[in-house]
Amino acid sequence: MISDLDETIRQILVKGGKLDPAEVEISFDIPNREWSGGISKPSVNCYLFDIRENRELRQYGVDTTTTTVGQNKFARQRPPLRFDLTYLVTAWTRAVEDEHRLLWHALQTLTRFEAMPEEFLQGDLRETGYPITARTALPDSVLKSPGEFWTALENQLKPSLSYVVTLALSRDLFTAGPPVQTNIIRFPWPGGVDQRFSWFGGTVRNKAGEPVANTTVEIEHRGIQGLTDAEGRFRLRVPGPGTYTLLTNIAGKVQRRTIEIPEPSYDIEI
Repeated sequence: MISDLDETIRQILVKGGKLDPAEVEISFDIPNREWSGGISKPSVNCYLFDIRENRELRQYGVDTTTTTVGQNKFARQRPPLRFDLTYLVTAWTRAVEDEHRLLWHALQTLTRFEAMPEEFLQGDLRETGYPITARTALPDSVLKSPGEFWTALENQLKPSLSYVVTLALSRDLFTAGPPVQTNIIRFPWPGGVDQRFSWFGGTVRNKAGEPVANTTVEIEHRGIQGLTDAEGRFRLRVPGPGTYTLLTNIAGKVQRRTIEIPEPSYDIEI
């Protein structure tokens, strides 16, 4: 993944910034004295300096999905972790004026893209399913003491800018039981007769298996109804277990389904 990110940054500088690779080298090597001594042409160095989790973007909870994990078609997955990858960007030329112009050009190019455009993404970055954001020249860079950094590399102090890319790391699926479709609640009532009611829910889908959002689902002759959410799911409350008729009406077409509470599924296909 990191090598794909390196190549993506290269494409942003070359194609987005119109830097000619024949004239300007884009390097991701450590910018120590040995590397700088071998430079033969103007170079932009993007050194991966730091990787750490972005705790501000951490999400909690567990999502249930339909998949194939062992013998179970249901699985759970925690939200992805987000990591900040910090690059130290420097320019290297013989003349300081050219160095400053090249560094400013890199700054202008990188700040144009707060989210990496899809046409520049390389390798596995195209399949992450999450936006890849980037921030340039942050005031609170992880490089707190530039002098000590360059001294450790045995090289001269250079002007630099930080480039922070945030990547999502998907977490593994783990097996789970099927989602709860029915809740039956019972409580005592004066006179010795228990009162109870049931919550149940399902999903409305079309013939292609796609969820149908914002459609009404009601219990026929009961005056009980609800609206499906963006994923086609609905939830209704009825007096208790028994036989009911679900009714939906889409574009004047009425769909009925008789259910017996409890049962494994209350899904409706339009």
